[in-house]
Amino acid sequence: MSAVIDVRDLRTHIVTRWGTIKAVDGVSFALGEGETLGLVGESGSGKSMTCLSIVRLVPRPAARVVGGEVLLDGDDVLRKSDAEMQRIRGRKVAMILQDPMSSL
Repeated sequence: MSAVIDVRDLRTHIVTRWGTIKAVDGVSFALGEGETLGLVGESGSGKSMTCLSIVRLVPRPAARVVGGEVLLDGDDVLRKSDAEMQRIRGRKVAMILQDPMSSL
């Protein structure tokens, strides 16, 4: 079975006045149809930035996806225009954020 989404060596940097932060550094995973993935980690570990990078909603201009591939049905979404991404978000890919207080 081929992957519906295939993330390869995803890297996102945030530029601050104190230097560059590697918010996402080499994340890779693949999901087939019907599979589910949950990202789990400590606060500040890069879970949200990973998801925001995949859907290309990182806070610009400070944050930038600087490397890797995000293949959605074989197409690299990191190479798509902003208009194309608007059509893709919510239809082909989305992220569900969990409110930590309601999950306790």
